[in-house]
Amino acid sequence: MTPPRTAWLAFALLGVVDTVLLLEFPIAGLLLLGFAVAGIAWRPPRTAAVAGLVTGVGGAWTGLLLRVQVSCDAFNAVPGQGCEAPGIDGWIAFGVVILAIGVIATLVAVLRQRDRHPLAERDTDGDEERGAPVDVDLA
Repeated sequence: MTPPRTAWLAFALLGVVDTVLLLEFPIAGLLLLGFAVAGIAWRPPRTAAVAGLVTGVGGAWTGLLLRVQVSCDAFNAVPGQGCEAPGIDGWIAFGVVILAIGVIATLVAVLRQRDRHPLAERDTDGDEERGAPVDVDLA
């Protein structure tokens, strides 16, 4: 089984690539999204993979559209020039909602993982390996 952290990161990167494809080549983006969903259905950890994909799509979507808005605003600041991005505010809000869903799904995946695999006792001073026996001198 793939570790949840690896699945989250892989699908988050896939979500970023998918966002670029969705914005530039929508059919290719939808195909990649279909392959991503098939990959999630095929192999666990599904919760972490879905969380990564949604976080990647939401973050990239929001970031790219905010970049467009900032560039357009900077271009409009120069006299005699104009740039339009009509209705982009709604799409940015849509991206923020997707990102928020991804963050919540990530928290759910982390909490589920912690419930399944409680942490062993931690070494707070860093001189012992995690889970290694500790010698205690009571003299």
